[in-house]
Amino acid sequence: MINTNLIIGRLGSGKTTCIKHLIENIPGDEYWAIIVNEFGQIGIDSALLTGQQNNSVNITEINGGCICCAAQSQLRVTLTNLIRKNKPDRIIIEATGLGHPAGIIDLLRDEFLRPIIRINSIITVIDISLFNQSFNALDKGSPLATESFNQQTQLADIIILNKMDLAESSSIDHANDYLKTLYPEKRKIIQAEQGKIDLKHLSLDSDIETKTLPVAPSSKLYSSQTKIITHQNISIEYFSSESDEYMSFGFIFPASVFFIRKKLQDLFEEALKNKNLSLIRLKAVFNCGRFWQAFNAVDDNLDTTESYYRRDSRIELISKNKEFDSDTFKDALFSCIKNIS
Repeated sequence: MINTNLIIGRLGSGKTTCIKHLIENIPGDEYWAIIVNEFGQIGIDSALLTGQQNNSVNITEINGGCICCAAQSQLRVTLTNLIRKNKPDRIIIEATGLGHPAGIIDLLRDEFLRPIIRINSIITVIDISLFNQSFNALDKGSPLATESFNQQTQLADIIILNKMDLAESSSIDHANDYLKTLYPEKRKIIQAEQGKIDLKHLSLDSDIETKTLPVAPSSKLYSSQTKIITHQNISIEYFSSESDEYMSFGFIFPASVFFIRKKLQDLFEEALKNKNLSLIRLKAVFNCGRFWQAFNAVDDNLDTTESYYRRDSRIELISKNKEFDSDTFKDALFSCIKNIS
């Protein structure tokens, strides 16, 4: 049987960073398959992991919906092909932070995959900054009160409190207060920086068989479109998608186009602060001349790091505002291009 882990968590919790660390430490005699799921059409997470691809790992992306519902059939096909062709020692599935992971568990336990897959620890990654404020069970507006977050913590065997190096002094106490409300207790609570955990935690057998799973959602309405846009003599790819809750859109620019890093950062920070845009996620990789920059934002926090991805420049945004003006944002991106007239 193939050992399989599910890594889940809210957008921006650090799931991809955690997986990057795990890939760096794959045992020399093992071959892994990583499946990355993104809500939108552009694979930013898989692009950021591309530099890690080697003879010990296969990285596959599933874009265009959550694998818990709209893209579940793609997950089945992907798993079947990976098992048949690659015969991995371990499979790690990173689910989008917008999904309801009970549907993935249902798939892994169905009559076809159950004899092949052994579910090891289900890991939920939580950004410790969620606990900068104390937990109030009566606060229905709290991100800790959403259905998806409740599923993520309920199903977890292991909870990783991530970004501990950035934790406020009171956050750990607030987190402990919240974790005491979970029943049954988690098998392990791990405090981590930059998603770094010991590989031994992957081998813990899940106790999912003893849990009562919430009803998995039926397939949600999901539509998408793709087109080529020529603007200021540059041809770019435009992607957009929409579900009953969110919309996403993004652009892919040729690798030969150079951007001004400071202008990009100012544009993204302004967009994140604009409450009318209702942005909940921004991920991007851009060629900024000497360096390629990765931009990663959730809520109002924007992080930038050097990227080893070099194939093209790409960006994807997820918003609750389905009236988001993607044309205006596209024009703003073009204003960040170096030496364009």
